[in-house]
Amino acid sequence: MIVFSLVAHQDEAGVMAQIENLRKFIRRPFMVVLYNGGSNPHFGKLTALSYNEVKLCPYSRPLSYRRTGRVLYDVTRWLRDEGIKYDFIVYLESDTMFIRKGFDKYLYSSKMKGYDCTAQHWSKYNPKKDDPGSPGTKTMFKHWKKWKKFFGTNYFMKTSNPFQTYRYEMIQKILDKFDGDLFERTLAATDVESLGEMVFPTLAAKHGAKARLYPKSFRRFNRWKPELGKSEVNKAKKKGKYLFIHPVKSSRVRNWVLRNV
Repeated sequence: MIVFSLVAHQDEAGVMAQIENLRKFIRRPFMVVLYNGGSNPHFGKLTALSYNEVKLCPYSRPLSYRRTGRVLYDVTRWLRDEGIKYDFIVYLESDTMFIRKGFDKYLYSSKMKGYDCTAQHWSKYNPKKDDPGSPGTKTMFKHWKKWKKFFGTNYFMKTSNPFQTYRYEMIQKILDKFDGDLFERTLAATDVESLGEMVFPTLAAKHGAKARLYPKSFRRFNRWKPELGKSEVNKAKKKGKYLFIHPVKSSRVRNWVLRNV
């Protein structure tokens, strides 16, 4: 089974559209753990009632923009607490969509044999000698002394948040050694942007994970900004090799994908 960790905070109709999108393009059994990152405690309940595949993460809490670093930790520890086993967990956000069948086949194929995770970008930073290359790495460099203590390394890894994927066994290795109390204290004492792109990648690397990168060409339609419009989505669809897209922020584009892709 594949578990999709999906964080959202508004537009429940948009979340339901994402579930329909998953149903269309993911053929294997899957579960969606919906993380409510907003202040409305009722957000997501209708989706969970409407779709058997969707479970609400009870460890959800309000998050601020580009501060979603705890989501994967909260979702995976809830899955462990519930005794739910799976093959892979995939991190999704409210502006991600699939546009072609084959993602599940990719995860279960020989391409992933011997690999513990897959992601877009897989960069290693040593704050003592490297230069930060993004806003997120700059904030991590600023607070590195505290995060170094949590990680227990002299480096940190960084990837792209959407579609980062881990095997169940690697998640268990990470959680076995995860100091939750220290994580909470460090999180409260620092303000690191895009932390979710660093925590699990760094801990996975620390535990010897072998990472497979998505094709470099995927970066064209899986990026931070600008958001994707219909014309670009149509190009991605016609190319024949792109499995997913990000960011799709417009409900108009999202609904067009549902109808036409």
